[in-house]
Amino acid sequence: METRAILCDPRTGEKTGEIRTGDKIVRARTKEYFGATVEILPDEAYIKTFTKPLTQLAETLTGPETSLVYYLVQYLSYESGMLKHRNGQPLDRAYISDETGQSERTVDRLLQGLKEKHVMGRNVVGREVQYFLNPWLFMRGKRINRTLHDMFKNSRWAKVYELKQGGKNGANSLRNNK
Repeated sequence: METRAILCDPRTGEKTGEIRTGDKIVRARTKEYFGATVEILPDEAYIKTFTKPLTQLAETLTGPETSLVYYLVQYLSYESGMLKHRNGQPLDRAYISDETGQSERTVDRLLQGLKEKHVMGRNVVGREVQYFLNPWLFMRGKRINRTLHDMFKNSRWAKVYELKQGGKNGANSLRNNK
């Protein structure tokens, strides 16, 4: 392996070690943390839920809308925020109806309510209907694509946060309003 750095004693200048490609520095505090904690379900997917808007969301949604959101988040995709099956196909209302045991009419009414409350968005491409969850409420990963950002940036849930220009590397970053 290639030597990336040489470690020297600051008093004597004597070589005490090397750092090679792939080496990792683990501080004592990190070792203590890993010794005192347990990672659970490391191979399971998870969804981020932002806490700041949760009280308002709970006050806004009906019980059936809340139940549907809990059902839908498992289909949330990375970056695009689209509700998709694992094979990449968009979730459709007939599937939602079959899986939840609710009529398509009820599912349509609930989806429309969630859309009106800016919890989700809907896009039509040809004959295909695509559903998206608001990334200011739920997301997977660390970043979202511009289209998803633009779809929800003026929603009431985005207003809970302030968009700050010029974050890390000149990119946009979010900062909590205080």
